[in-house]
Amino acid sequence: MKSDYISFYREKKKIKEKINMVSPLAVFRYSDSLDKLLMIVGTIFAALHGASLPVMMIVLGDMTNTFVGSGTLVDYLLEFTSIILYFRYAYWYSAIGAGVLVCSYAYISCWTLAAGRQVKRIRQQFFHAIMRQEVGWFDINDAGELNTRLIE
Repeated sequence: MKSDYISFYREKKKIKEKINMVSPLAVFRYSDSLDKLLMIVGTIFAALHGASLPVMMIVLGDMTNTFVGSGTLVDYLLEFTSIILYFRYAYWYSAIGAGVLVCSYAYISCWTLAAGRQVKRIRQQFFHAIMRQEVGWFDINDAGELNTRLIE
């Protein structure tokens, strides 16, 4: 029983040793200058999208301070002015929401477009590599194997 576990552990260790790691820059080796530009623009929009939550917290804090300070007699007399201030926060939240919508659409679109272009280029190179094979390769492999490998 113990020897079975040891042999299983050794085989598992051999499998782990055979895995070739790819560097982060090697992942993007099929990208051209337009793809890199799309990824940079997408990253900028993603950062803007992520910055929206801290901006919302700042607006919320300012709005809370305004509500807490509005309990005085002077503010009751100037109620119209405080209503205008409250609408200002509604405009801020609307503007932040519109910015989040635009930024999220832009960064998802940029990254998806860059990924689609790179996948297309990889599949084209794979197809051309298969077409350069000897005739015997096509005798050994099934007819649908090319389609299966291109999809995977």
